[in-house]
Amino acid sequence: MPIHAGKLVVCFLSFWSIYLTHTTLAQPDFVSYACSGSNFTANSSYQRNLNTALSSLPTTNPRARGFYSLSVGDGNDTVNSVALCRGDINPDVCDSCLNDSVVRLQQLCPTQKGARGYYDYCLLRYSDENILGNAPIDFYVFSADPQNATNIDQFNRALWPLLTNLIEAAASDQQKFASGSATGPAFQTIYGLVQCTPDLTEQECRDCLDNLANRITLWFNGRIGGRIFVPICSIRYQTRRFFNGSTLVIQPPPASSPIPPPPPPTSTPSPPPGNDMVYSAQTKGKKSVALCQGEVNPYACWNCLNDSIVKLANSAQPNQREEIGYYD
Repeated sequence: MPIHAGKLVVCFLSFWSIYLTHTTLAQPDFVSYACSGSNFTANSSYQRNLNTALSSLPTTNPRARGFYSLSVGDGNDTVNSVALCRGDINPDVCDSCLNDSVVRLQQLCPTQKGARGYYDYCLLRYSDENILGNAPIDFYVFSADPQNATNIDQFNRALWPLLTNLIEAAASDQQKFASGSATGPAFQTIYGLVQCTPDLTEQECRDCLDNLANRITLWFNGRIGGRIFVPICSIRYQTRRFFNGSTLVIQPPPASSPIPPPPPPTSTPSPPPGNDMVYSAQTKGKKSVALCQGEVNPYACWNCLNDSIVKLANSAQPNQREEIGYYD
């Protein structure tokens, strides 16, 4: 679709609220979902392999502790599927979440070869491409509590040691999961949870979570809650309890101590693969679309979009339903 503008546009980012008209049965809406890849035809080998993969995925390894992967088919008809449940939920909740995900994701992406859906308790993803292991991050899903901490410096003084310790605990854990809490300003408790897919190495998990933690300062520094999802790891913190149990209780440093900086990124996030420079995503009734000009290299595009996200998030007005930003 052609886009007309008064000047040369390298990247474009737009957010707006929409109302979903999809008819659902008993399945709730995802926190976020995205369809990707080319389309398959009805009753094709790919569709049959997809049906087999999704129906068999939760039963592939009953001792997997909430992590499942399965590939079905050969060549261009291969379907790769991955599912991950949050590390603090019981098996029944995990099974229910995955069953909802299988039904809902096929309703939302009925003919696309690739799709992913995020619930609070689980993630389901499938594709005709390899999605196991330390796959490149193609886009981020994030949300933040609208309320700011009353004392951002003191809040960060408690938050960063918590996240740093949770990241180290998860990276070295076989399940690649950790949750815990710390005491913030005015004796307020901050709760945190981090998780990687268990097929990552210790360093890969640490790198992925460090990358997300570093983006907290870019996207919602000072907010009392926030979370970021990518397919291979996630990070979340809130001033209300949102998980079962707690593996760590982190003591904040003395008030006279300098504020710990956010974990430094240990690797540069990879831009989306290929030459497709149009991106879209849907999160809780909000849709976002981004466009980079065709001759821009993927790394310049990715950096431009990250800058756009930060500036739009910082300039948004209360109750504003749409915002558009242009970069040269």
